[in-house]
Amino acid sequence: MNTEETIFAKELSLEEFLEKLISKDYGRLFPNNCFPTEEMMNEYLDNVSKRTDNEILSILRKFLIHNCTFGLDEFRAENYITKKDGKTYIASTTSNTEYNRRFLTKFLTNQGEVWEGLTWVIDLLPNFPNEAIKAIDAYFLANCQMLPDYSLNALSDSATIIRARYINYKHPKEILWNLNPFDFEYLIAALFENMGYEVSVTKSSYDNGVDVCANKTNLSQKEKVVVQCKRYSKKTIGVADIRELLGVISDKKVTKGILITTTKFSSEAKKFERNNPSIELIDCDNLMILLNTHLGTYWTKKLDKIINGQKINNNGR
Repeated sequence: MNTEETIFAKELSLEEFLEKLISKDYGRLFPNNCFPTEEMMNEYLDNVSKRTDNEILSILRKFLIHNCTFGLDEFRAENYITKKDGKTYIASTTSNTEYNRRFLTKFLTNQGEVWEGLTWVIDLLPNFPNEAIKAIDAYFLANCQMLPDYSLNALSDSATIIRARYINYKHPKEILWNLNPFDFEYLIAALFENMGYEVSVTKSSYDNGVDVCANKTNLSQKEKVVVQCKRYSKKTIGVADIRELLGVISDKKVTKGILITTTKFSSEAKKFERNNPSIELIDCDNLMILLNTHLGTYWTKKLDKIINGQKINNNGR
């Protein structure tokens, strides 16, 4: 690269960097596959909720690895592959990995690319952000010893953007406050179903302090959970409600009791939780994260469908 033509990203403002990233100057930008500084990344994350989906996806298309061959691969080829007297020799230290299969195919036959792209994870957004992050993490784990540093940074930046934009997305709390208590229970049932539980919503006249039952029967993952749902707009949940839940856990002989609220818990309630590992408290902020993670970022747009699906599964209760 001609250094006189290079645009050094560290010398740009955040908005200038973003503009160059999706412009015809992209090829001159360095680096052009990750944020050039941690400060610039933090500045972007501070306002990520105000960014459009189109902009987010445009950045991810630049940051996520494409089908390609890096210059570092060509450097390795000079060390692993030699030609002498019309014969090709491959270093005995070349391991039997999928990376090396592609690597050797590229530099022995000049076919294909060394790196298989990861841009397909974009199709998991916005409905499956957690799965998108898992895919990036798996790619990182499989290839971290061979990828160039800037590409490793790009994977980390991509996962961070997805988490900030799609999992930590802040919906108005009024969406939950405006649900009637029964519909809120159906929403929680849908959440646990998407977390891998078998769920049922308890009939209101026979709930005995239990709104949703959630069970796992998989080998080594057997779990029986009772869930209480407190849909309030202002009330802080105190320790008395948590003590009551502990009694339900003992009476029902279950693995764990979870209390979910659309507000928050008192400090005494949180202390009680810390001293009783069979209890888990989920406040409104953490509930939003779970809903984004397991029902997709824009679960609010399909709320009626989610709730009605649970009503059908529970025979309308």
